[in-house]
Amino acid sequence: MVFSEEYKVTSFMVNLRGRAGLYTILNLVQDIGWQHAMKMGVQLPKGQGWVFTRQKLVMTDWPKYKDNVTLRTWLREPGGNPFLLRDYEIFVGDRKLGECTSTFTVFDTTTRKMVAGDWSRFPSVWQTEGTLPHVPGKIAIATDTEDLAQFEVRNSDIDLNNHVNNTRYAQWVLDAIPIEILRQGAHLVGYEVNFLSEMKIGDVVHLQKAKAEESDGDRQRIQFQGTRAADGKVAFTAVLTTLPESPTV
Repeated sequence: MVFSEEYKVTSFMVNLRGRAGLYTILNLVQDIGWQHAMKMGVQLPKGQGWVFTRQKLVMTDWPKYKDNVTLRTWLREPGGNPFLLRDYEIFVGDRKLGECTSTFTVFDTTTRKMVAGDWSRFPSVWQTEGTLPHVPGKIAIATDTEDLAQFEVRNSDIDLNNHVNNTRYAQWVLDAIPIEILRQGAHLVGYEVNFLSEMKIGDVVHLQKAKAEESDGDRQRIQFQGTRAADGKVAFTAVLTTLPESPTV
């Protein structure tokens, strides 16, 4: 089943360029997945919750203030995979601006461990045709890094699962980038993230950038990661893919 929802880009959703940027789009992606699950009656037993494991977003352009944005989403068939894949398409009018694929699973909210889901109860949920080609891949932990910023997990970072919401990791990456670089106007065309360990209230994370950057023609891939101060464990890895300055950003 394909599910769609329309959102209007309001003033509090735009960034310094007047666009619904990465953080806003990820919030819309999260919301439509929630709406779809509710519509289909997909509810987990008490004591279980959904958790993202990986995500890949590809954008050609970003919605601007007052645009009406349509998101379409569907679930791929599990096929014996413990992780579910959800696809998303992002439109303004008939123009597709982006695509996204997320992998997620179910976890026990007490033990904080993954549990197997019984998907046979929802035979009508899955989409078998027209799925996207993306499969979010593994982002290796960088060993040669430089520290950019430090963040402490605050009340507003925590979601219903009592850990940092998936969208906040992208916000941390954006907040760690010097404002001068954001103003220069590099065109963000991709975002990938691996969620490796939960972050909870009071945790401190060191936001780091890999010193080595990859280039493919005009495309530049910049890797980031968040290391928890208490135990030195990498909680997430992320990659931003950019193109040179674009007047449409």
